Amino acid sequence: MKKIAAFMALFIIVSAGCRAQDTGDPADREEPSVFSGTVIRVAEDGTLIIEPDEGEEIRQAGTEVSINPGDNQNFELGDQVMVTHEGPVMESHPLQVHLISIERSED
Repeated sequence: MKKIAAFMALFIIVSAGCRAQDTGDPADREEPSVFSGTVIRVAEDGTLIIEPDEGEEIRQAGTEVSINPGDNQNFELGDQVMVTHEGPVMESHPLQVHLISIERSED
């Protein structure tokens, strides 16, 4: 009986230590996040490089984000955009995110 109680106590302690913690780092986010920025490059395949605006939290990880908006959207150099993404920020250069949506902003 003591062995079972000791095992259960150890299991609870280990489980509590494995719980995900919010570090505040945008790279660790799992809920949708939004940032605004400017399209600074448009590749031939439609991939966009976006520079997040000053003060955006994602800038803690980097200053350029690669986005593939899909075939049905047409963005141009200099467009102001709002990007909604989810999951971790892939800290490569440029940064990469799992895109939910991208829209031109009116700014």
